[in-house]
Amino acid sequence: MSAPAIVELDAPGTAAALPRSNGELVFDAPWQGRLFGLVVQMCQAGMFEWDEFKKHLIEVIGQSGIDDVCDPSVYYRQFGEAFCRLAVEKDFIAEAGLEERVRIESAKLAHDDHDHDHDHPHEH
Repeated sequence: MSAPAIVELDAPGTAAALPRSNGELVFDAPWQGRLFGLVVQMCQAGMFEWDEFKKHLIEVIGQSGIDDVCDPSVYYRQFGEAFCRLAVEKDFIAEAGLEERVRIESAKLAHDDHDHDHDHPHEH
């Protein structure tokens, strides 16, 4: 299998189009670029076909009910969800393990900023 170029992975004018500004890919945060690079690299390494990923991405975008996929913060959350679904489908990760990791990270994010001006390990 020949590795697809990034331009072959894009679908301008569709729900799966990559966010761009002046023709350049747009990443609002470092994790977005890392996620994109990981997915592209795994595809280019032959671990899955781009169309397999794109199918999940289109489903996630459709199920979200959010029409503004030009917003990178929205798009890359959807991109990440699509990759998680593909990773479970391909047995790259067990669904239970993924759900546990999401639960842990969500708890960390929810506890990150809670209007205290001190560090502490206790529960709220």
